[in-house]
Amino acid sequence: MKTCRFGMWPVLPLNVHFKKPSDYKPFPLDEENLQIYSRARHAMYNACKALGWGKEDAILVPAYHHGSEIQALCDLDIQLKYYELTDKLEPNPEELDQLMTTNVRALYITHYLGFPQNAAFWRKWCDERNIMLIEDAAQAFLAERDGIPVGSHGDFSIYCLYKTYGLPDGGALVSKKPLKDNYAKAPSGVWPMVKRHINFVSEQRGEVAGLHLRFNDAMSVYKKVKNESNEKELQLGDPTTRASAMTMKLLPLLLDENTAAKRRENYRYMLSKLGELVPPPFNELPDGASPFAFPVKLNDAKEFLARLKKKGVIGQLFWLNPHPTLPKAEFPFSIELREGVMALPVHQDLSVKELDKIINAVKECLPVVQL
Repeated sequence: MKTCRFGMWPVLPLNVHFKKPSDYKPFPLDEENLQIYSRARHAMYNACKALGWGKEDAILVPAYHHGSEIQALCDLDIQLKYYELTDKLEPNPEELDQLMTTNVRALYITHYLGFPQNAAFWRKWCDERNIMLIEDAAQAFLAERDGIPVGSHGDFSIYCLYKTYGLPDGGALVSKKPLKDNYAKAPSGVWPMVKRHINFVSEQRGEVAGLHLRFNDAMSVYKKVKNESNEKELQLGDPTTRASAMTMKLLPLLLDENTAAKRRENYRYMLSKLGELVPPPFNELPDGASPFAFPVKLNDAKEFLARLKKKGVIGQLFWLNPHPTLPKAEFPFSIELREGVMALPVHQDLSVKELDKIINAVKECLPVVQL
C-alpha cells in the first residue's frame, strides 16, 4: 500500500470552489488600514519604506528569524541590531536597553509558531522609549492573547495568510495609521493553487504522494546544483506585487471561525502522544494560540527528517539558515534552536486518523536518533 504524504502547509480541498463565502472576517481583515501583498516580506518592506526609514535608522531584530524579513530591511539599508531570546523565546529587556541608541526606530517581535508574545508589555516598553513596535505574526494569523488578536498592539503588523489556509499567497499588512500602499501588478495565482490541490490529493492517495515526493526531491537536487535554495528563500522579489487574484477569490471561501480551535485541538492531541520531545515554551499550549506547526527537538534532526520523509511525513528544520548578516557566534541559543528544532504538520485539515499516522511515523523513527 502506497504511503500518503503529510506536509507542513495547509492543503486546498478540491471542493472549495463550490463553497459559499464566509461572513467570518477576523483581524486584521476587518481593519481599515489593511494592505495585502503577495508575501509578508513585501508588507514589511513597504511599511518601512512608507515611514521613510533608511540607512540612518535602526531596528532591534531577533537573532532567531526566517531571513526574508531581515532581507527586506537590508534592501532599505536599515541598520540591524540583533538581540538574543530568553528560554521563553522572548526578548530580554535589559539586553534591549543596552542596544538602544538615538537612531533606533522600532522593536521587532515575532510570534513564533502561532504562540502569542506578551505584546501589551512590549507596547508599553516601546512607548516609554518613544519607538515603534513591529509585530511579526506571519505564523500567528488568528492567534490572540487575553482575547486581543495578535498584531493589535503593533504600530504595524504582518501576516502570512497562506500559512493558515491553503492559499497561493497573501502577505497582510495592518497599521495603526494609514500607510501609503505600493501596489502594482497582481499575479493570477492559478499554478500555486494547483500545487495546493496536489498537496491535498497527496494526503488522500498514496500513488500521487509518491510521484509528488520524487518530483520535489528532483527539484531539491536541481536547486542545490544551482546553489539557489537558501539565496532564493531570502530574496525580496518584487515588493509591489499584490496578493494574487486567486488568493482574493479563495480567502472568503476558506475563512472559518473554528480554524484556530481545530489547530489547538490537533496540537493538544500531538502533545499528549509526543510531549516528551517538545521543547519549552511549546510544551504548554496557551488558550489563544493558533499553532502553525508542532515542534520537536532532537540531537540529529536532519537524519530524523530524512527517515521521516520515507514514511510520507514532511517535516522541516525550522529556520535552519539565518540571514548572512547575523554574527552566529554571538547568538548560540538561536543557533541551537535552528539546528535542533524541527516542525511537524498540525494544520486544521488533518484528522485524528491522519495525526495518528504522523505520530506512529515519528515513533518508528525515534530509535534511530540518540536523544
